[in-house]
Amino acid sequence: MQKSFSFALFTLFTMVWFIACDPATSPTVKYGQVSDFAKACASGSQCQSLRCIEMNEIMACTRYCEQASDCPDNFYCAIEAGDDPEKLMGLCRPLDADVICKRCSNDTQCAIIGGTCKPFAASTYCLMDCTLDECPNGYTCTPIDDSSYCTPDTGECECNTLKEGDRRACSFENEYGECSGAMTCLGEAGWATCDASMPGPEVCDTIDNNCDGSIDEGILGTVNHCSECGDVCQGGGFSGTQPVCLENVCGLACGANYFDANANSQDGCECMDDTFGAVTAADAISQGSFTSCDFSHQITESRVPGDATHQAHNDYIKFNYEDVWNCQIELAVHLRVPSSAATHVFCVSNANVTTESSWTCKTVAPGTAQNIEPNGNNGAYYVKVGLLNPGDANCSNYLLTICEGGRCP
Repeated sequence: MQKSFSFALFTLFTMVWFIACDPATSPTVKYGQVSDFAKACASGSQCQSLRCIEMNEIMACTRYCEQASDCPDNFYCAIEAGDDPEKLMGLCRPLDADVICKRCSNDTQCAIIGGTCKPFAASTYCLMDCTLDECPNGYTCTPIDDSSYCTPDTGECECNTLKEGDRRACSFENEYGECSGAMTCLGEAGWATCDASMPGPEVCDTIDNNCDGSIDEGILGTVNHCSECGDVCQGGGFSGTQPVCLENVCGLACGANYFDANANSQDGCECMDDTFGAVTAADAISQGSFTSCDFSHQITESRVPGDATHQAHNDYIKFNYEDVWNCQIELAVHLRVPSSAATHVFCVSNANVTTESSWTCKTVAPGTAQNIEPNGNNGAYYVKVGLLNPGDANCSNYLLTICEGGRCP
């Protein structure tokens, strides 16, 4: 019974093997010319060569080859491992310019051309084996390791005859900035010169010379290039007046210590500050020493000029005063403002008091005068003179006098 079962099992296995290996039912590899070359396929069983490969962005049937003439144009005979180690065979594979000499990390990335990921130049690239076929134009068959591969005559994979027209980024950089551009592959001639501009100092030419993303910055809108490049603002030739460019419009402005007291910039800034007096009480300029026997003493005839946009600083002065025993006279500080002037304000300290908030102040209208009689006898007295209101136009001198209370002019 056991022998009968074993014999039956052997007979069944034998029948299955013969059926599977029947030449009439097994596909046969066809070498050489085929009628379905480049025909779309899903698997090798649909091809006469039993090889379905990627070509022209689809899967298609290919053919076996032994030499260059076996493959049509734009294909080459890529060596392929076969059943017969004594016979070199290849497959017709597409000359895909995007993969030939492509940077890679493994052979799988080179499969479409049947290439190998090999070290070349400064990296690793997909190189074609040239054992069975000639290299494309611009490439030379070069021995590498145990075989031969097509390497570009330019010495680099990024630019060669198959990459002609490709572009890559480039730039020029120096102390002015960095300008970006591109360089074009000229095929056998290699890379063209980078077309980026050389960074330079910004000049008024409607070009971004230093490649910082801004055009004519710091130049356009200035007195030499006001509304446009070359639009130079004229100074008018008036003393104390200088040209300005405000919001791309030329105008005139007063120079340092000059004021447009008549509110007409077209005739210049005619009023110059005499810069009499200090800017602060701490730096008050001394006008000398006086006694109660001096009667009247004119300290100064000076001005605090101003115009519609600004005014000069207040004048701070000081003087020393001594109350002599036999000259019983009351000290007074007298300010006279001419009728052509703006309203002034003046303040006088008591003896040896430098805190301005405690000084006595009065306003003096045009064409009038005011006295301030400070408290104290011997010591230093401080005086401040200025214009009452910002924007007051003034170019007239005030008259400041130290006098006896009842005898001021």
